[in-house]
Amino acid sequence: MSWAVVARKDFNDARRSRSLWGLSIAFLLLAVLFAALYTYIPEISGGGELSSLGLMGFLSAPVGIFVAVASLVIAYKSVAGETESGSGKLLLSLPNTRRDVLFGKILGRTLVLAIPVVVGLAAMLAVVLATNVALEPVEYALFTAVTLLFVLVYVTLFVGISASTTSTARAATVAVLVLVVVEFAWDIVPLAAWFVLNGFQVPAAFLTGDIAAMPDVIAFLANLPPSQAYLSAVGGVLSGSLSGAGPWYLSQAFSLVVLVVWALVPAGIGYRRYRRADL
Repeated sequence: MSWAVVARKDFNDARRSRSLWGLSIAFLLLAVLFAALYTYIPEISGGGELSSLGLMGFLSAPVGIFVAVASLVIAYKSVAGETESGSGKLLLSLPNTRRDVLFGKILGRTLVLAIPVVVGLAAMLAVVLATNVALEPVEYALFTAVTLLFVLVYVTLFVGISASTTSTARAATVAVLVLVVVEFAWDIVPLAAWFVLNGFQVPAAFLTGDIAAMPDVIAFLANLPPSQAYLSAVGGVLSGSLSGAGPWYLSQAFSLVVLVVWALVPAGIGYRRYRRADL
């Protein structure tokens, strides 16, 4: 259970820092702001009956961006920082192994970010209860669970990157590049693949904006980034069905598998490189 000791120490160190409190306040304000916008501006809610399902759907996209950026801030130097400062050797004194350190860091940093997220979602719940927005408690609990899985995925991704290098500068550079590619530049990849599959010609469906005509394999590429997988999974949870339409690899249930892969692969690569690193 050495990983639990590492996680507890990591969390306690972060608990005393201003970053946790800053993230908590930032997400609290974000959740309350979006809840207020949905509740009091009919143009945003669509003018129909207000419901917590609609509120969660409205909030899921900004939550995705917040979690991605906040994870980078709190996790990119979690392992590399210890290695660079020399405290990593002390952390690896018996009985802690490098695996304990890696998984302890993942758990500790996940808890650090999970607290602001839970606080923000609780504030959103308070807004729901204080207004005439209908509450769906089961869907709200599932939305919270999928969001916490998304937190774990992104923290694991950046802790894995941090464990892959002994320099915080390199860890920051790689983490920012990964974030930019998967969150902001990925749209180019499925469009380029669609262009190639169409014989190096711009698809007519793309020119007319008929994205529904996108081939299944291209739609799969478009759903690969963590935030897209998270939004797909949230959509399935809120609609009450994870099966979706089309092939199995486009279902909301498979989006949960994609999220798990985004956690396992960086953790595996990070552990492999950290285990072989000369500290």
